[in-house]
Amino acid sequence: YYFFSHQDSRDEFAIPHDLKIMKEVFGQEEYQSENDFWKSCAISELIKLADNQQSLTTQAERIKKQYHSLSERYQQHKSNNEIPFN
Repeated sequence: YYFFSHQDSRDEFAIPHDLKIMKEVFGQEEYQSENDFWKSCAISELIKLADNQQSLTTQAERIKKQYHSLSERYQQHKSNNEIPFN
């Protein structure tokens, strides 16, 4: 299950550590959503099927807003952080 896709991480948040983790785990820039050993599911798709869709959508928007805030803070301070990025 995932909240943000690879495209979200790349296009909306621009946090290279997230993208590097995904590339290291899956061995490529993009990953298959399903194969013989793996099936992923977007939480946004599950929300569309839920009975309490409005409440979950509100919560998802709150999480997305918070992640945007964290991304902005990362962008402002990335030159001063101690997180190695090779």
